[in-house]
Amino acid sequence: MINLNDNKQALKKKLLLQRKNLSSFDVFIKSWFVQENLLNSVFFSKSTVLGVYYPILNEVQTYRIIQKSLSIKKKVCLPKLQDGEIIFFSITTLNDLIIGKYNILEPLPNKNNVCNDMDTVITPGIVFDRCGYRIGYGKGYYDKYLSKFSKQKIIIIGLAYEFQLISEFIRYELHDVKLDVLITDKEILLI
Repeated sequence: MINLNDNKQALKKKLLLQRKNLSSFDVFIKSWFVQENLLNSVFFSKSTVLGVYYPILNEVQTYRIIQKSLSIKKKVCLPKLQDGEIIFFSITTLNDLIIGKYNILEPLPNKNNVCNDMDTVITPGIVFDRCGYRIGYGKGYYDKYLSKFSKQKIIIIGLAYEFQLISEFIRYELHDVKLDVLITDKEILLI
């Protein structure tokens, strides 16, 4: 196992820069294939309540996933940052989103649209390994949120461009939550 602990920040910085330097066309095309892989998967067809992120900073786009889910009457939930943690709220249209913390579009929250019944959560990330671990932005919001669920109750899916998938193992902490599936523009990796 390669010790990435000392190099996590450098690796994260390198892949963030690589992602940042993607052209709009590359983001669209690569994201199209990632989304297509998810939309054609058994994981999507079996999901009924889907938690999904709204993309920022050239992350894999999720618009098609959101739109397709809404069009076939799946319940769609997006995260909102509240009091240092993320809480998912359902939406019925992308017009239900407002600019929140970090300039990320978030759902309008109210007690009637809190999502406690998700069966699938799609997570963003910067670096992923083949064992299901990821490096995110470093705040641990998704790990804290997902640690509340048992693995039998929820499927955790990461979306990534192929270059974000590294062959080395990411040294993980006890609080890190492992993915069940990683979907890139080239493959679907079952963990």
